[in-house]
Amino acid sequence: MIRIINKPHLPQGQVRQVIIGNKYRNLLENALFEHNIEVFWLDDNPCVDERLRGHADLSVLHTGSNKLYCCEYLENSNIVNNLTNLGFEVQYTKNPQKDYPLDAGLNICILNDKLFYNSKSAYSIVIESIKEKEKIQIKQGYTKCSVCVVNENAIITSDRIIHRKATENKIQSLLIEKPFVKLDGFEHGFIGGASFKLNKNKIAFTGRILDNEIRNKIESYLQKLSITPVYLTEHEIFDIGSAVVLTEDI
Repeated sequence: MIRIINKPHLPQGQVRQVIIGNKYRNLLENALFEHNIEVFWLDDNPCVDERLRGHADLSVLHTGSNKLYCCEYLENSNIVNNLTNLGFEVQYTKNPQKDYPLDAGLNICILNDKLFYNSKSAYSIVIESIKEKEKIQIKQGYTKCSVCVVNENAIITSDRIIHRKATENKIQSLLIEKPFVKLDGFEHGFIGGASFKLNKNKIAFTGRILDNEIRNKIESYLQKLSITPVYLTEHEIFDIGSAVVLTEDI
């Protein structure tokens, strides 16, 4: 049996259903099938930069329990029908605009009892609806893209301000400033957009971390936290706009 994941990004059991942009289907479908994960392949968001249209974290946000926000372009789509059939309550936001930071209205990061967001980009209606979370403002609009959630109290990021705010709030943070994530059309992508939890003790990366020094730092950090990395493909690690993890084994 499966259940809806209660806390965003933080499954306790084995993840069974996720949302990922259809753009990355050819690269990830077989790997995720091997992990017995069903994927709801997200249609491109026509409102944002064409290089980012397949990024789920610009179109869908899980705020906890069965609450989801989706951009208006998904209204009446097959993916929303699937979500409501699973028991999710879907609310809609306006569609994003093409240019940063107005493309990042749903790109916030909820970490246990904390909420990281940029007030200039995040939809205020969403932020106001998330109750009982300590709200932490940062400058990066692509907040979730910049945060790799490791556990309830630990992250990896390439953003100095997110790193500082995290440590100030007693969250463990590994800062990796040197770019190492691939994103077609850009100089680099973000670690949060290239990773997601498979279960409480495993984290998936879309591909291999080619820089030995960075890989060793990350693997050492994860080992101390009793987290095992899983490299889904043999490609260089690449940014997919992360995955929205939905359900898990009971």
